[in-house]
Amino acid sequence: MKENTPIVELSNVSKIYNKEVWALKKIDLKLYRGECVSLLGSNGSGKTTLLRIIANNLKNTTGTINYNFEEENILKAISIQKREQAWPNGFKVKDINDLWIRIYEMADLEWINKLKDVFGVNEIEEKYLSKLSIVKLQVYAIFLSFISKPELVLIDELSSDIDFKYEEKITNFFKEYLAAGNTIILNHPSYYFLENLTDRVVYLNDGEIFDDLSIKEVKKEYKSVMEYTKSIFKEELIVEKKLKNKSKFFSTMNTKTEAYCNNLQTIIEELENQENYNEKVLNRLKEVYFSILDLKTSIDNLSISYINKTSIKIISKKIKTTIKIINKLTINYRYKKYHKLLNTIEKFLTKELKRTFANDKVIVNGDVLSITMSESEKKQLEKLKEKYIKEEQKNIRRKILKQQFKKQNEVKLKTAVNQTSANEEIHDEI
Repeated sequence: MKENTPIVELSNVSKIYNKEVWALKKIDLKLYRGECVSLLGSNGSGKTTLLRIIANNLKNTTGTINYNFEEENILKAISIQKREQAWPNGFKVKDINDLWIRIYEMADLEWINKLKDVFGVNEIEEKYLSKLSIVKLQVYAIFLSFISKPELVLIDELSSDIDFKYEEKITNFFKEYLAAGNTIILNHPSYYFLENLTDRVVYLNDGEIFDDLSIKEVKKEYKSVMEYTKSIFKEELIVEKKLKNKSKFFSTMNTKTEAYCNNLQTIIEELENQENYNEKVLNRLKEVYFSILDLKTSIDNLSISYINKTSIKIISKKIKTTIKIINKLTINYRYKKYHKLLNTIEKFLTKELKRTFANDKVIVNGDVLSITMSESEKKQLEKLKEKYIKEEQKNIRRKILKQQFKKQNEVKLKTAVNQTSANEEIHDEI
């Protein structure tokens, strides 16, 4: 097989849900042996959908996908780490290990032991899966994805909360795996993996490929991955801002998040210029920076679009994630100057933003901006309206009949009274 032959090639690939929602739009993408590609983009941009389609776990609506693996069995050639981890109760880690080894008929115990060491599986083998933390489950899922020795590994989540000693082990293992001619695709990896592993970045925006650049091209044009990420967020906003003016309601939070991003960038640059800086702390600080930058982008996007339930939930989730990252960093960070800034940011996120986006609606200038309803919700509302109208019609009919009955009785009573009076008059005359 020629080296320049793509291991996977996507041509004009699209994914459409419910015949109207475009998750991916006409994707052309080539993946090569020995490269690590990082997919970037905000939530809902199509990254996970693209991963699942490449992994042959989700059928594309249009387009073609060609695979050029040495392994004939595509289930062994491709492996994907799934974000969702729902294991049956009562299963220990070692039970799933044995099951996976039997499924893929893996007799290479040296390989299995190496994987266990890299991903820390030896430490948790006797533990129940239901008792593991989310981060450990994510790392364990990556371990499982490597058992079959696939030629292409797709990793949907590489958490920033992974222990530092395992970050280094995993990075070195990935580098060895890539050097052997295999391919790895990372979905929005943490800054550490983005900086230390990635050969190429593919940036998705609204289901389309916005950028496809090698790390060399990124550094040549933008000097650093951080500057590139900051730049593409801005370019995305410029396009959208032309469509509609920003809401004044969001201007304060936009200004604050931008100021915090700038302050954090200054701190990061100061630390990088120090001779003996703490690399772990620096990387965690960069995670905070990127998390707030991503949050700012989501708020900017919301400020120029219609407020809906999904967008608010996305922002709420990002706020919680950012607070979690800051809390973890402030525990380990001892410099008062930076500690104070992080506390200020956390206070802003917790007391202002979290409360603002806590519900499925946002109050602007005293008026409530309601959420956008789905089609099913609209149909249900229409049915309720129809039912309400019918009930009201029945009530109106009852009132009319009641009034008619009352009038009829009044007429009858009046007639009876008149008749009684007439009879009395006749009786008097007699």
